[in-house]
Amino acid sequence: MNNIIPLTKPQKEIMSEFYSIAKTKVIYTKSERNELWHRATRRSKEFNFDELEKNCPALAHQIKRSYETGNNIQSAVFSECVYAQTFANMLMLNKFVNCYKTPDFIPEQVSNLLSSYNLTPRYVYSTEDKKRMLIQAGGCDGIDSALITVVDLQIYTIEFKEPGAKTSEPDLPKYEEDGKLKITKDFLSRYPQFEEMLSEQKDLNFFEQMGNNIHKFSEESVNIAVSNNYTKKYADVVCTEDTSGYLVMLPINQISIWADIEGEIRPAGRNNYDVWTPNALERFLLGNGAVIKSGEVSIPLSKLYGERKERGGNGAISGYKINPIFFIYKNDCIVKKETVVFNISKVRQLNPTITGKMFFRKLNYDKVKEYYRMLFKGA
Repeated sequence: MNNIIPLTKPQKEIMSEFYSIAKTKVIYTKSERNELWHRATRRSKEFNFDELEKNCPALAHQIKRSYETGNNIQSAVFSECVYAQTFANMLMLNKFVNCYKTPDFIPEQVSNLLSSYNLTPRYVYSTEDKKRMLIQAGGCDGIDSALITVVDLQIYTIEFKEPGAKTSEPDLPKYEEDGKLKITKDFLSRYPQFEEMLSEQKDLNFFEQMGNNIHKFSEESVNIAVSNNYTKKYADVVCTEDTSGYLVMLPINQISIWADIEGEIRPAGRNNYDVWTPNALERFLLGNGAVIKSGEVSIPLSKLYGERKERGGNGAISGYKINPIFFIYKNDCIVKKETVVFNISKVRQLNPTITGKMFFRKLNYDKVKEYYRMLFKGA
């Protein structure tokens, strides 16, 4: 007990209230959320939106927006909406407001406070008298949610995370033609939590490691990445679910007590850009038997690394991989008798990323409550 990181006053207050309420299961289980997600990504018409609106209106709105825009929802968004609604139910915040439709519901002083936390409101769960609000927010520069007592502007900041989740995953600086990891002052000023992890991989070469994610980090460096990520984003606590589906609240600076944590660098992350290492691209193409004339590339289909599939589980081919880092969209190429033809200017390059991960594999609500009950008692 003497070596644990002490809890702050806001952490003690919000956790004391949370654990004074009867334990509550999340309103949709992980398997139920997965089924909803698969239906949403398939643009299924089988949704009972009336029931979904009643149980979790934020999730219903997110799915409807995805249908309108054609953009898939990340599965983590499903959990965030479900966890926020479950927490709102526990606090009896029964009034739901969609900020996309009613942006002026939040009082001006509360809006100003939220802005100072880099929070962009999406949904509000409120008491009828608007004296207390749980505000679900979004954006990579802010945390997921804030519980606010309007009369005195007391604020508690909250992250909602699935039992297996990433903290954040920013793009790393673009490397040079040699493929070596590039660490810049600008990146470290924006993401100082990753400095130790990066220093342990300072000799990393992405071209040599492409196709393999890097996980070799010290426990200390990963713990810094996970814990300090939320210090930067002003989070007090994280809410997740235990192995039985109960909503659990943990102090953000004590994640490593309850979770297995690991770090990861991905040579090929999610975001793609115009090619910034054209010499390397040409080298890889020629090495795989491509012919390049006046910018037009012809390469045997069998020499490509593989197909690129659309996200969302429908299995449709969206492009072809030259290797794990470079690819060409299907719409930007022609397949002629087992040969793929495209303009080299249309090739896309995936940017490397870095992240910290947390896995709550054995989390148990009752054990967490007992652990912190003793801490509160001795405080």
